[in-house]
Amino acid sequence: MKIMMMLLLLLACGSVSFAGFFDANGVVSDGELSTGEYGYAVKVYDDSVLTVTGGGADGIRVFNNAHVEVLSTSEPFIDYQSGIAGITPSDYSSVTVSGGIVNYIYLGKNSTALLNGGQINLIRSIQYASVGKTITIDCQVNSWSWIGEGQDISGITGKWHNGDDFSITFLNDTIQYKFPDTWTHVEVIPEPASMLLLGVGGLLLKRRKR
Repeated sequence: MKIMMMLLLLLACGSVSFAGFFDANGVVSDGELSTGEYGYAVKVYDDSVLTVTGGGADGIRVFNNAHVEVLSTSEPFIDYQSGIAGITPSDYSSVTVSGGIVNYIYLGKNSTALLNGGQINLIRSIQYASVGKTITIDCQVNSWSWIGEGQDISGITGKWHNGDDFSITFLNDTIQYKFPDTWTHVEVIPEPASMLLLGVGGLLLKRRKR
């Protein structure tokens, strides 16, 4: 009986240690892709958080309320042994990119992305219009501009808060035409209009105090 209990305890501990991560080589079982580590067929799930600090991957799937935080990657992105080839969040998961190189991000059902640094080459959103703004780009005010005009927006360029330039291409659902264009899900902060409103609000508060 004691042996059975010990086996169950070991199994339980093992499931806790490795819950939420899967990789063909087992390199992300600790929740981090650090310098010198490269993941294959990486999956992050069940409320887990994967942090990338100098590592890379051929692809990262994120789902079931999980999160990926990219702080830095192996550089430059010249082959499948450096940077992150792609991140695919879905099912209420999220991704934040603050540094490093990510070739593409494909957003699926009820997923979000926050971008405030690094190099992101391409974004594709396969989401319904009702989900609203799911891609937040946090950059220098008045530094950014759309690539394209009117309803034909194919990307965005600008400067991150640290002064680095960025240019991101938007890929739309051109096959089935089931989802709206990717750019319609993009929110840029701080927007010039928002900053203006904040300034006016500050002046009004000062006048009221007087």
